[in-house]
Amino acid sequence: MKHLSFILWLSVLFIGCSPSSETRPKDIIEINVPLHQEDNIIKLSTIIDSIDYVPLATDNEYLIGNVDKLIVTDDSFYIIDKDISFSIYCFNKKGKFIRKTGNRGASDKEYVSITDVNIYNEKIYIWDGSSRKLLIYKSNGDFIRSISSDYAAESIAILNDSQVAFYGDYKHNYKFEDKGRYPNLLTLDLDNRKIDTDLFYEESLSTSGITRLPNNISNNKYLIMPLNDTIYQILPSEVERKYVINYRHEFKKAQENYIKRLKTEKVTVDDAMAMAGESAQFPIFNVFFEGNNFSYFFYQMGYHIYFGFYYPQSQIYVEASANKKNPIENDIDGLARFLPYAVHKDFLYCVMEPSAILEHAEWIPASQKAKVNKLKSEDNPIIVAMKMKKQ
Repeated sequence: MKHLSFILWLSVLFIGCSPSSETRPKDIIEINVPLHQEDNIIKLSTIIDSIDYVPLATDNEYLIGNVDKLIVTDDSFYIIDKDISFSIYCFNKKGKFIRKTGNRGASDKEYVSITDVNIYNEKIYIWDGSSRKLLIYKSNGDFIRSISSDYAAESIAILNDSQVAFYGDYKHNYKFEDKGRYPNLLTLDLDNRKIDTDLFYEESLSTSGITRLPNNISNNKYLIMPLNDTIYQILPSEVERKYVINYRHEFKKAQENYIKRLKTEKVTVDDAMAMAGESAQFPIFNVFFEGNNFSYFFYQMGYHIYFGFYYPQSQIYVEASANKKNPIENDIDGLARFLPYAVHKDFLYCVMEPSAILEHAEWIPASQKAKVNKLKSEDNPIIVAMKMKKQ
């Protein structure tokens, strides 16, 4: 049976913090986020133009166990299944299987685990955190090279053909300790192996009270950390503060108090999860994606879910919110559940299990029936492409 990462995205609460890098104030986009406590359900038709369903081809040779990460390019879907099939599958935009990249094993050309994957300039980069090894492949699946390292990281961003950024996620990389501080971000030059460090945190920080997000880096350049109100843009030459999120005063104060607690006492994972439940006093920033003319935000405060949409041309911010349910109501076809896994250009991409569609076959739009008429419950997931409206 296949399982999507729905629980990770909607139910698990994550904690994290880090000091800010500096940049010129004129470069920063400030967004005031209301985070209303009452439900504010938004109809899907107010933000989405159209919905298209793309069933992914199914075969035992490329059976998807879990969609841990979805990467969308101009002509392909890359499905990263980290823990069940341990595979990276490529499908075209019509759902036809193209290839699998890499294999699990112990050789220089193989990975033991898939910690993160990114794509840049027709190359696929696989970060194996268990072996601390970066593997690079051509887009056709041919192996190029592997690079061993001596540092721990959870996410990667490919800045150019010779620079890779690694997000450490509060892991003590002792080699780069500086006066009782450790870097959360390391940038490696693949040509000369020079390493630059940034976003330091104090050694005294209670990291047991900090757990990780599904994907800290989005669009191959933006970095978020759940207790930090800044969205960083990782560039080849520096790290810039791109967005600053302004919460209401009481939320910001509660967040600051928790950060102080992390610095002064031992906070366990259980303590952190308890504080993020019904009695949560501040939001956790879980997901950020940027499209051509919009940005998407996902926050969680206790069991209250917030989806935010920022439109830079009009500088409008729209917030949907609901307690213990999805704050977006699908009034277009009633079928697709709004829960984005990726953004590419003008589209948000969600993932659905076949069973969720088969249970409501009467809702399948006539224009989509030919695509799903042979769908079986054990088949691979369906990619749902939602085209955003301009505001």
